[in-house]
Amino acid sequence: MLRGKSSRNWPRTIVRRSQPVIGATRPRRASTHSEGVVPIGDAPRGREVVIGDAGGFSIPRQWIVLAVLALLIIVVAGGGMYAWQGPYFKVDDVSVRGLDSRLPAAQIVESAGLYDKSMFTADLSAAQQRIAAMPLVESVKIERAWPHSIDITIAERQPWGTWEQSGVSYTIDHTGVVIAKTPAPAGAPVIKSSEAGNREIGDRVDYQAVDAAAEIYKQLPAVLGTTVSDVSFVAGKGVQVTTADGQVGLFGDSSSIDYKLAVWAAIRKQAQADNIQYTSVDLRFGNRPVVQ
Repeated sequence: MLRGKSSRNWPRTIVRRSQPVIGATRPRRASTHSEGVVPIGDAPRGREVVIGDAGGFSIPRQWIVLAVLALLIIVVAGGGMYAWQGPYFKVDDVSVRGLDSRLPAAQIVESAGLYDKSMFTADLSAAQQRIAAMPLVESVKIERAWPHSIDITIAERQPWGTWEQSGVSYTIDHTGVVIAKTPAPAGAPVIKSSEAGNREIGDRVDYQAVDAAAEIYKQLPAVLGTTVSDVSFVAGKGVQVTTADGQVGLFGDSSSIDYKLAVWAAIRKQAQADNIQYTSVDLRFGNRPVVQ
């Protein structure tokens, strides 16, 4: 059965649907984000395109920071290399202090060998050892004086006494080092050695004899009431002392000088009390002296 058109006119309406029609194309939309990242169309979530202010590509900030740091490192390294190897920090002045007329400053400077060396790498320890090996040098101190100077302070060996050997008088310091082939100044202690042969500057004589003589010259007058006439170093026996009144004391080495002098003083006192005459006393055996 055929039906005709309805005579009733229905008003046309637009129905809005909350869900897209199946098969319809989803409209593209663009939203602006505060971080400058714009999703384009239906691109998969997670992909981002960085757009500059003018629509071009911009360099991330961390890359710029890294580039600046790299540039600073290069500048600092270059400056350090220039300072390390450049002429400004080369040693061009070496000063020497503490010398007298016996040791020329030029000899010290030449022995140090520090001219034109880098202030950073100059081997002060090696220079100090070379200078300390010089016979007349007792001690040495070397310091850097930035930016290009070196200060050397010397303590020279000083005359202490005379060492007589094989008819030659040598000046020695307080440690027994020969510092001149001439006698020490008048009034200095004298040690007469029975050893044969000659001495050279820088040689060291028997230190036991020097130590013993130094103490004997200092203490004997107060302990024995007389003065020292002669101090000898006898090979195989050691130090022997002759007093101004003609007595001889054999000390041997430099050990227990105080005790040996005290024993000698007691013997002198007892001998005077008992009216005993003697010419020598052997003090090498401690509390068993031998009197002759």
